[in-house]
Amino acid sequence: MSESENVLSLPSCRSNLFNPADSYVRTLGSKRSQTTVENCVRNIAKILGHSSYDRVEWSKLRRSHWQKILGALEEKGCSPSTKNLYLTVFKGVAKEAWSNDLLPQSAYLKISSLKSLKFERLPKGRSLDLEEGRRLLESCFNGTTKGFRDRAIFAVMMGCGLRRAEVVSLKLANWNCIDRSFSFIGKGNKERRVYLPKNLDKYIDEWLIKRGLEAGTFFPPICQGEKTDKLKLDKELTSTSIYRLLMNQADFADLGKIRPHDLRRTFATRMLEAGSDLFILQKAMGHSSVATTARYDYRNEQSRQKVCKELSF
Repeated sequence: MSESENVLSLPSCRSNLFNPADSYVRTLGSKRSQTTVENCVRNIAKILGHSSYDRVEWSKLRRSHWQKILGALEEKGCSPSTKNLYLTVFKGVAKEAWSNDLLPQSAYLKISSLKSLKFERLPKGRSLDLEEGRRLLESCFNGTTKGFRDRAIFAVMMGCGLRRAEVVSLKLANWNCIDRSFSFIGKGNKERRVYLPKNLDKYIDEWLIKRGLEAGTFFPPICQGEKTDKLKLDKELTSTSIYRLLMNQADFADLGKIRPHDLRRTFATRMLEAGSDLFILQKAMGHSSVATTARYDYRNEQSRQKVCKELSF
């Protein structure tokens, strides 16, 4: 069968064969990444004629299949970034198939030579200014154990630039009280150390007084009782829990639309305003590429807005 004939669909395979798509998903570092990529693989399989990706004969994958996938994404009105994500997944599955001697090298080389779409968009999300950050932290203070915990969570996310999945997985053993830092393994299996700003020290200290110094999760779920709150030190909050906590507090603090990743953007902006270069910030945020870090720079946008609003005519 020629490559052009393969474009309509991929043949089915026997379910007991090695599945490069499944193998590729398992190589990813975080659960969120695995979920995202698994959804992409599932959609690719549907576009190529299958209801389930675990029965697709990926050894028949060819460069021409990408045109069918791209056409389906364009029909759905997907953004360039979404198309590039699907291309990355498409190439990743092909590489896994080739690495396991399932895909001919000639087919893999043609697929690997596919180029990502070039595009530029305005930065997503927002960076909180100093007043907004203060209001978010103060809005948590209600004297409860949960209030102390939530305030410390947001202090770490803004002050250290942690992702949701990273902050919920922190353990007490990750905290160094001497140099006021956290050391942990984050996204992409990268180990890094982040330092807490001095003006946020008190929020961690106050939380640790409430939490205690027992081993376990640094920010555990709380079972609220009539007399005392019980901390589930052997459990972790979910990333969705962090999202909900922030939504509630942002509404209470009248901050408007805000998302957890905006706290990471806030950290990047504060670092750059303090004079950090992009390479130092790249290490602090755990990015593989400095180009990714550059997209977190909101200073130019804020400066341009201020100048434009003060123009006189």
